[in-house]
Amino acid sequence: MTPRQRKFAEHYAATGNVVQSAVAAGYSENYANGRAYELLENVGVAAYLREITEKAQDERIMTAKARQVLLSDLARDPEQAAADRIRAVDTLNKMTGEYTVKVEADVHPSGKLADILDQLGGEGLHE
Repeated sequence: MTPRQRKFAEHYAATGNVVQSAVAAGYSENYANGRAYELLENVGVAAYLREITEKAQDERIMTAKARQVLLSDLARDPEQAAADRIRAVDTLNKMTGEYTVKVEADVHPSGKLADILDQLGGEGLHE
């Protein structure tokens, strides 16, 4: 891919305007008006456009850490309504697993359950 094609792709990714992007990349207005769409069909240009578009989308997605920072800022902001602050804390608690209840259980099948398991071929499943 040429430097001019690269510049075209970068401008096109930012503006979505084929003609304007071609002119900004250094192509003549005559070429831009008549054949700039051919640049989008170029394999190298198309691949580079996909790459920079995906990168831009990835950068726009908030990480879990960024979401936690935002919610923490809302929860601590005294100018926010109390209900909004509580909702931010609640959401943070859900994100970090604060509401997860861990239960340990030592389960031994009752006599009746053991008999059913034996009938179903579940020997060795009980003591």
